[in-house]
Amino acid sequence: MVAIVLVLGVGNILFGETVPAGGGFGWDGVTYAEMVRRLGAMISDGELSRYYSQRILPSLIVKAMLALTGAEFSNQNIIRGFEILNLLSFVLGVVIWNRMADLLSLGQSGRWLGFASLFLNYFATKNLMYYAVLTDGLALLVSLLMLLLFLERRPLLLLAVTIAGSFVWQLTGFYGAVMLISLNLRLPDDASVRLPSTAADWTPRDRHMRAFLMFVAAAAAAVSIVVLLQLVAARKTGSVTHELGIFLTGAPSMIVVVLALWILIGPILLSRRAPLAMLADVPLRLYLLAGAALLIPQIAFTLLSNPNVSNPSGMLYVLQLVVFPMTGRGKFLMPFLSATLLWGPAVLLVMLRWKDVSAELHKIGLGPVFVVAITLPLVLVTESRFMLGGWPCLVLGLALALERSGISKPLLYLFAALTILNGQIWLKFNIAPWVGNDYADLTEFPKQMYFLHYGPWMGWPAYLVQLPLVLAAAWLLWIAMRQGNTNLGKD
Repeated sequence: MVAIVLVLGVGNILFGETVPAGGGFGWDGVTYAEMVRRLGAMISDGELSRYYSQRILPSLIVKAMLALTGAEFSNQNIIRGFEILNLLSFVLGVVIWNRMADLLSLGQSGRWLGFASLFLNYFATKNLMYYAVLTDGLALLVSLLMLLLFLERRPLLLLAVTIAGSFVWQLTGFYGAVMLISLNLRLPDDASVRLPSTAADWTPRDRHMRAFLMFVAAAAAAVSIVVLLQLVAARKTGSVTHELGIFLTGAPSMIVVVLALWILIGPILLSRRAPLAMLADVPLRLYLLAGAALLIPQIAFTLLSNPNVSNPSGMLYVLQLVVFPMTGRGKFLMPFLSATLLWGPAVLLVMLRWKDVSAELHKIGLGPVFVVAITLPLVLVTESRFMLGGWPCLVLGLALALERSGISKPLLYLFAALTILNGQIWLKFNIAPWVGNDYADLTEFPKQMYFLHYGPWMGWPAYLVQLPLVLAAAWLLWIAMRQGNTNLGKD
């Protein structure tokens, strides 16, 4: 596995393309490169926003790499530094993945399926080497390391990685805090939930149904608040119809995510022990560690950043995108399409086997359950790199679920073929020079060669071609799983 990652990574570094935007740095990468050159001056001069103060660690590492080797802080050297950092992150990530597989006695099929889902998808084999000046590679390593430390029950190291990782990826502090609090929590039984399928299921006397309706009502109330605020603002600009079109386009995907969340966390709400009673059993020291995981980075962000510098993103902005995704009107199912394009066919398998994946996450521990619960709504944003923090947990749950039920050879072969197709190592992005503003004409070629993989900027031709292909891939995987289960049952 390490050899495969090294060959692909070194090949990309030596022969791969570089994004033309920002002189090879990309969009956000311009700021990360500036941090490499003059982070100290940016802090002292009050140029650093709170958003970018949460992303400084990769730039500091690259700065140290260049300083130790005596290399100039040229554009090419900074890009090369981020490429090497991404490659090292993947190599260490492979080691961590195999360590987790050993801890959970994962067999060869599940081990390789998980490896491919993490390191052979479009995100790892193509995107992050084309647009290298990002924090994403190190963020994936942090997420994997946090999951390993959770499995090994090592709270102090988990706290340290959470604090360090908070300077790589914004949600790391929340992930670490819930993992620390949940370190010793387990569901007392194999509780499960069901979704209403017939008219007879819709009875308020049923305990499951009452809880389900309350859960849906809470989700609907939260969404309604965002919708009303957005429509009030849209009324002033005369864009109510446009905003409603965006909301209705995303609504089917939002319903799927709400149902998936119910399957994931419903067993906790319906457990014989109330959630508050379980939390009462958490040792005080774990609450203190969780508080430190959240508080220490926040204090540092306040000291490093200038509150008067505007942030390009934030929690409220992301929440708005969850309900009103940047996909335009009419592009239904875009969250699942863009997630599959970035993370590979494992996304389809996770969806097809969601109930089993959720059950395996419960067995691992409630920490990964809560991490995935935090991450699931971010799928709706349609910029699927937002899923990065929860992706290792989903992959581990999928590998365990498929191995428990048996992974047939047809399914493995089909998954391998789809993974190779998804990686798109052979695809040429720079088919022509990029002209004009880096933010203009993203849905037009040649820029669309890159952006056809991203929901917010995917043009209609790319959408109409790729959606049927992804749906066909899901259908083939479903058939392969059914046939495999039938054959295993006969055996």
